[in-house]
Amino acid sequence: MKIGNKFLHQIFSLDSLSTRGFLLVNLTLIIAWVVIRLYLKKPNNLLKVLLALDASFVAYYLSVFAMYIVSMPYSEAINLEGSERYLSSMVILNMLLATMALVVAMDRAMYEPDISKRGIRSFKNIITKNTYQLSALVLALFSTILMFSEINGIKYRSTIGKEELPVELNHIAKQDMKYNHTKVLVVDPHTADVNDYYAGYVGKYYFFSDKVDGRENFMLSNSDFKKVVQRYQYVALPEWHRTFTTMLRKTYHEDYKAGLYKVTPKGLQKVNQIKN
Repeated sequence: MKIGNKFLHQIFSLDSLSTRGFLLVNLTLIIAWVVIRLYLKKPNNLLKVLLALDASFVAYYLSVFAMYIVSMPYSEAINLEGSERYLSSMVILNMLLATMALVVAMDRAMYEPDISKRGIRSFKNIITKNTYQLSALVLALFSTILMFSEINGIKYRSTIGKEELPVELNHIAKQDMKYNHTKVLVVDPHTADVNDYYAGYVGKYYFFSDKVDGRENFMLSNSDFKKVVQRYQYVALPEWHRTFTTMLRKTYHEDYKAGLYKVTPKGLQKVNQIKN
């Protein structure tokens, strides 16, 4: 009931980005239907499209709520973790579908409905012709600019993504699909990722264990450093860490590179997968 109340509050709140997207889709199609049907006196199916999109919204929202109830840990479900991301995915899809339906309806409402008969004189008057041509030119320019911006953004994210922790973990170890309680230390040189619990969060899901910790600070004495390492069964070193590798060299007298290591009394032994 608590999760349900929070979920209802979010989807009915105008502060929610997904809710504003839902309203945008509905208002756009309703206004377009009014203009085309009542002002231009042209039949269209925008109301049917709107009903279908709203039905898909309801079905998807119910499925997301079911996911929070059935398969998500209570500590995350009660805070609706990632809800905006999940709901916005459906909003974006329905925006695309609504735009496609709107373009078709606008095209069928043209002065000459038969595409094969359209030409430079297929306009009601010179004003509508100029408006159509100018609008098409402006939209084409903006579409091209936005397309290039999106392409550059994707390329940038792809380049940055190669250095993200989930990708680096995939390079050093196989992902575990069976829930376990293996103690794993994820060594992350990025302080921010450790302080906001991102490293531990990713490690828990990647190794599917509730005993995964992320740590960056290893400014310890040799004895204290050894005690910290020996608390765990495995050590994941996704990338080179200056302090950690230096302490390993001092403590175990060996050089270690990025990889997954099993902790033994004599040092670290490189492995490819955690054995539960």
